[in-house]
Amino acid sequence: MKDNILAPSIVDRLAHLFGRREADQTRESFARLYDRAHLVVFRYIYGLSGGPVQDAEDLTAETFLRAWRARERFTGDEEAAVGWLLQIARRLVIDNYRRHRVRSDDGADALVELPDRAGTPEELALAHEQAALLGQLLHTLPVEQREMVVLRYLLGWRVMEIARHLGIPGNTVSVTLRRSLAKLRAGWKEK
Repeated sequence: MKDNILAPSIVDRLAHLFGRREADQTRESFARLYDRAHLVVFRYIYGLSGGPVQDAEDLTAETFLRAWRARERFTGDEEAAVGWLLQIARRLVIDNYRRHRVRSDDGADALVELPDRAGTPEELALAHEQAALLGQLLHTLPVEQREMVVLRYLLGWRVMEIARHLGIPGNTVSVTLRRSLAKLRAGWKEK
């Protein structure tokens, strides 16, 4: 009879220990995902929002915070997790854009911070000007086109990866990218 009394407490202890081990594994898995995807998510957000860097960093942090809170609802492998993070990031960028729609359209807030590099002051000024112009031109594209350009050229995704992520045919992605680049080239030549 004593064994029957002890059995539930042993089961409870094992379940408690197993739960703790599972929680530790979840934290470790999420930490690995963060290490792998942090820069991807940051570049994606920065490419969609156009800056400033601090805002992109804040949105990146918020993306991972929301993912952590919703981790129990996610199912899939690591590749699917990156897509899931980008969906969260996209919603945050759109929400942030809606909140700050009042900002001026002069593009002054879209200046890109360039890494320090050797060069003459004239070369650095020209590079900074070109980066700011590219940021302005990117914002002339509709969000869907901008997203494809960011995924392809800032994150280096292949066309079929973008198509799977967005749930559209690969041909649509290719055509949209071609048209977007033509629009950016035309805008670049005008300036």
